[in-house]
Amino acid sequence: MFKTINKKITNIIHKSKLYKIWLNSRNTEKITNIILDPWSGNANFADEIFQGRYNFAGKEIHAPRQPLWDPPGVGTWWLSEMHGFSWLRHFKAREGKAAQQHSRALITNWMNSGHSDWHPISWRPDILGRRICAWIAHSDLILNDADESFREKFLKLLSSQSRHLSNIIEKSNLEAEKFTAIRGLIISGISLSKGAKRLNQAKKVLLKCIEREILDDGCYINRQPSSTLEILADLIWIRNSLYDHDSLPEIINTTITKMSFSIRSLRLGDGTLARLNGGKSFSREAIDKVLDKTSIKLSSRISGSLITAGYERLAAGRTIIVMDCSQAQEKIYSGSLSFEMSVSRDRLIVNCGPALINSEKWQKALSASAAHSTLVINDTNSSSAKNKRIPIINIKRSVLTGGEQIFASHNGYYNIFTAKHERTLQLDKRGTILKGIDSIISGPGLKFQIHFHLHPRATTQLSRNNEKALISLPSGGWEFSIINNKNSFDLTTEKSIYIEDDETTTNSQQIIISGNTSNTGAKINWCLIKKYL
Repeated sequence: MFKTINKKITNIIHKSKLYKIWLNSRNTEKITNIILDPWSGNANFADEIFQGRYNFAGKEIHAPRQPLWDPPGVGTWWLSEMHGFSWLRHFKAREGKAAQQHSRALITNWMNSGHSDWHPISWRPDILGRRICAWIAHSDLILNDADESFREKFLKLLSSQSRHLSNIIEKSNLEAEKFTAIRGLIISGISLSKGAKRLNQAKKVLLKCIEREILDDGCYINRQPSSTLEILADLIWIRNSLYDHDSLPEIINTTITKMSFSIRSLRLGDGTLARLNGGKSFSREAIDKVLDKTSIKLSSRISGSLITAGYERLAAGRTIIVMDCSQAQEKIYSGSLSFEMSVSRDRLIVNCGPALINSEKWQKALSASAAHSTLVINDTNSSSAKNKRIPIINIKRSVLTGGEQIFASHNGYYNIFTAKHERTLQLDKRGTILKGIDSIISGPGLKFQIHFHLHPRATTQLSRNNEKALISLPSGGWEFSIINNKNSFDLTTEKSIYIEDDETTTNSQQIIISGNTSNTGAKINWCLIKKYL
């Protein structure tokens, strides 16, 4: 409640005329150093924007007459890209007077649409940092042949945005996005004529954030793989900008190396990221671009552990499995011991996806244990940050004659049901057989369900006797079954959903094993095996 009140008061101050006068009270700064954008543009994307087709975050908005800066039905990721102006790199790739004139026309339209003054979305610290970088990196395109009136407005607004970012960066409650804000402050400090103080401030904030928020194995503290990737991209911007005249790149290079390893460990067979703890998958192309800029060559076909972050990886043949064994005080997603699995470039076992949609109902549903490929007892989440029920997870890896095995357990259900969940995943050397054991150490009378959510491209149907689930993928068929089912656990298939990165909801299926515990709890042996037809 206090945070909400404080935010409202801060917003009132930033909206005030007095604050605007303070921002504009100092002299306009000049661009003395141009920083290069590390990412190349695509001229075809510039042509689409010329035609009024704004395709960001996988969602296209068609506005042929004038841009829609705040269109209905889009999420924060789309707005971040639109107001961040990173798409100016595509205009740079197109070149020519038309690209120059159109870039100035869009910036002018943005200013006249109410965004030249503080705005709760477009002046959010991370979006501000993104825009400052884009405007400075592409200032030669924007200002070449510009009239004096536009040039003066542009530089004045660039200066005031940089001052505002400096004023709020240490007070902001951003998580991973704070690194994008730091990036903007560093580049404004290097590039603008009076930026020395901002540069020193930004470097101090950056060092604190790296020390406190980047784990020893390179993952960001919230355990979202996609957050780690986004921060890695920000650090590449920063390293390239500082490289010639600062000692920070040595620290940044070490961090980049660790983060590159973690990203490699969290990629599935299609090259995208495992969608764990609310993270997005991103495209293979986007991830490759970031990793290429690190100049670090790493294989993505091996098993391994990210011990601090709490991720375990199995890889054999064409199969990759990433298991979520993470534990954190502020863990929102209750996916303890869930896993994602890919075969070649096909995703097979997934989680339902991140709650990108700004809805409390969706947030609650998608963060629930039942939205993950794991075991659920009595329709209750395995963790609850609200009730301070944070599971302790134990992990043990083994190399066996026939493959590798992960054994993990958590006590998230102990305080409410006196129950413990243990899960063993064993992948054979060819990557064609995955054996699993889910055990509940408890007394009798507990109802459980083990969810195996399938990717929308995977279809399944039960055999006639309901003993097996036959799964079809573009790369081939798989068979799921319960082994030695003496307790008559039920095997069923049900509808599920899959949330894409662009917030599209796609229908999918899930396989469910359900049953009840006995006096000795329950032990469920299951198997997923490749079928050669």
